[in-house]
Amino acid sequence: MKRSSLVVAAALMALSAHAALHAQSLPGRATQVGVMGGFTLPAGVLASSAYHAGNAGALVTFRAPASHLRFRLDGQWQRLTGNLYGGGPVPGTNGYSTAPFRRRDYRVLDATANAVYSGALARSARVYVIGGVGVYDVRGTTHFQQGTLLVNESSGATRMGLNGGAGVSVRLGHLATFIEARYHRLLGSHAYEKDGVDGGATGAFQIVPISAGLIF
Repeated sequence: MKRSSLVVAAALMALSAHAALHAQSLPGRATQVGVMGGFTLPAGVLASSAYHAGNAGALVTFRAPASHLRFRLDGQWQRLTGNLYGGGPVPGTNGYSTAPFRRRDYRVLDATANAVYSGALARSARVYVIGGVGVYDVRGTTHFQQGTLLVNESSGATRMGLNGGAGVSVRLGHLATFIEARYHRLLGSHAYEKDGVDGGATGAFQIVPISAGLIF
């Protein structure tokens, strides 16, 4: 009898906990986590040196005192594929020797802290703006042929940066989907390898990731 009572009590506690968890709607949760992925566009000077590739990341948001405001931390991996440059006859060789074509790819790892302000678009849909600061680890890898060998040369730097953008989220029961676009600009300037009379260009490192994700 005593064992049966314990089993019934444990079952009731489990059911109560389950009901309490599902009774709390997604907007009411103090902490939310999510995943995201998509593609990243180069911007500014970088747009002439590379083209879009992929991104993936994760996020966590925290409830703020204001009902339409949340704080969000996220980390993202981003990759950009470089355009081919160089090649052609080598000066002083009468055109009998050619320089190898090169390509410089970029990998970005970032961690950003943001504020998210949202407003209702429909019963289950919301629009939001997001902005904040972050730390960005950028690594560029140049690929070129040297004789019969494929050579890779890498260099990198870690810098602070700013980001801002907007998105739309749609609630689906206890989950939510979203799609957003954000502009990231790293502080300082970066030298890019590309075709041209000057052999390169200098400017801010700017990217625009467009990502879709799931929050739960």
